Amino acid sequence: MHRKWTKFFFSLSSVELIFTISSHSILTHPCGPHFPVMDDDNTFDIVRAQSPKSYLYTSVALTHLGEVASKIISTLIAHGRQTAKELSQRTQLTLKSIKSALVSLIQLSCVNFWQEKDKSTYYSFNETGLKILVNSGDILNHITQEYGEEEAEAVQNVMELGHIKLEEYLKQFDQDKPQRLTKEKIILKLFNDGWLKVLRIYDYHDMNDIWNQLFEDTMKKTPRSATTSEIKRVAEITATCKEKLSQLTENQSTSDLYVSEHGVKKLNPELVLCFNISRFQKHSRTKAFTNLAKSRIGVLSAKIFEAGLKSIESNTPDLTHPFLEIDGLLNGPGDVDDFKNSQESGLVAEKKIIFTAKDILRYLPKVLDLRGSVISDTSGTNVKRGHPEDVNDDDNGEATKRMKLENGHSLATSSTFDSDDDQKMSTIQQHLQLLASGTNTKFIVEVSPGRYTVSFFHLSQAVKQFNYESLIKATMKDDAFRVLRCIKQLRLADEKSIAQGVLLKEKTVRSQVYQLVKANIVEIQEVPRSADRAASKTFYLFRYKQQPSYEQLVNSLIFDMGEIINIINTFEQENKILLDKCQRVDVQGHEEEYLIESELKTLHSLQNRKIKNIVRFNRIKSLWDIYSL
Repeated sequence: MHRKWTKFFFSLSSVELIFTISSHSILTHPCGPHFPVMDDDNTFDIVRAQSPKSYLYTSVALTHLGEVASKIISTLIAHGRQTAKELSQRTQLTLKSIKSALVSLIQLSCVNFWQEKDKSTYYSFNETGLKILVNSGDILNHITQEYGEEEAEAVQNVMELGHIKLEEYLKQFDQDKPQRLTKEKIILKLFNDGWLKVLRIYDYHDMNDIWNQLFEDTMKKTPRSATTSEIKRVAEITATCKEKLSQLTENQSTSDLYVSEHGVKKLNPELVLCFNISRFQKHSRTKAFTNLAKSRIGVLSAKIFEAGLKSIESNTPDLTHPFLEIDGLLNGPGDVDDFKNSQESGLVAEKKIIFTAKDILRYLPKVLDLRGSVISDTSGTNVKRGHPEDVNDDDNGEATKRMKLENGHSLATSSTFDSDDDQKMSTIQQHLQLLASGTNTKFIVEVSPGRYTVSFFHLSQAVKQFNYESLIKATMKDDAFRVLRCIKQLRLADEKSIAQGVLLKEKTVRSQVYQLVKANIVEIQEVPRSADRAASKTFYLFRYKQQPSYEQLVNSLIFDMGEIINIINTFEQENKILLDKCQRVDVQGHEEEYLIESELKTLHSLQNRKIKNIVRFNRIKSLWDIYSL
């Protein structure tokens, strides 16, 4: 039986995007009123002051999941792991409503659960579901542009329900065999491209709980020895637990994922699928890297860089990893950086994130004209007008292309490039040389002749720094930007040395340093000249620390996003009667007949206000995405 569909604007989506959401949505299961209201203003003020993330996620939950869900999420963020009874006491809600809401929140990946050995169940906050809600508009917009509306509808169904069992999802199309076959192909394509993934039981558990259980069990099985120190024993246990956790989270074997039916490879109908937010984060990273290349080199080189990134996008390292989520596991200085670099090195060794000019040619827009885009050879040598060597090339030098089959898989087929493609290959090679060595930022790294990869960790740092400096220059003007660059170069400097470095008067430097300190961008270090630390004999040095500055910026961005949602909720609540009237079935599409002139003006004003605030929200979110890399 087909579902009934209704339409509504998703307040965090792209402005022009209208979603079709099923009327059976789990979102409405434990939710509160149509227009969210926090019954205790003091409670909302506490949430607002608690932390920026608490403010944002509580506001998002209040808007889309209801008041009960927002109170649960706020409590879990503030107090950590809680039982249902503890949640009921802290939120002053009935145990029945708490349990009912927890079922939906767990299904939507907003809450994790963990059962201890004494059978008591604890619940903790899961950021994944709220991230999907915040990014849902951009996700569906991208899927629509990249694949089509039917694919976007399938992704939307999965996001809306939290997860789907493939067999049950396809049952609704049993009466229409061609449509069922089409849906199977769509799901297979999205799964192969990484947008959908298999739901595993650990997806509903906090990684710290899993780690603690593994560590405890392994420690019991590893007895103490007189010949082994406790430090070495703990190190061995940690290494063993890391290996076990890696095995737990690794991908399932192909035999479990696919079945063969009449010679056609299909997804196993018993699989339970959910949306893979990591895949969208990779797309956001590609966009950020492309924008940096566009600003540093140019539009055409950026397009070629984007095509190269798209060819390896699904295989690139995730922005998150179980090891990074576990408290204290990578605690030493440089441990996180070393781990991320080792991840990339492993993928390069497996040739998963290596691309060639031929890969780029397959992903370039057909209408893109590269003729005359590079005036001179940037590599210093003549660029061959042939194809770079490829592992798939045959002995006779024939080039290979990968063609997409109906089942979503790729097949290598032999073909010959025409002269136009041959010319493009030559130009692409020159652009690749420009990306590799044309600026101080190495966008790509040549691992062997004609083969390139991307240093994601290094480039992520470059993107963050570039955008941070651009923000300083745009908001605090050139003098402050020059002073900050000087402090970064000198590492620790006083006003006099800064003035000499930037060639500005000390009075101007003092004013700009004050503004930077006030914005928490620059830190002050007091240096006393006497044992009694007399103020008259004390001077001050200034320094810049990158990570605290980024964290301060991210907190400001997240808080502003929460404020925008709160502004939208406030003016919608103030006009609740009018908006309720517009939601009536008989009024929809006939507003000019049922509304008086003043109501139409108010409605138009509300729509404009909402659009402006959504645009602001999306701009801030795009900047937050950069600092989440």
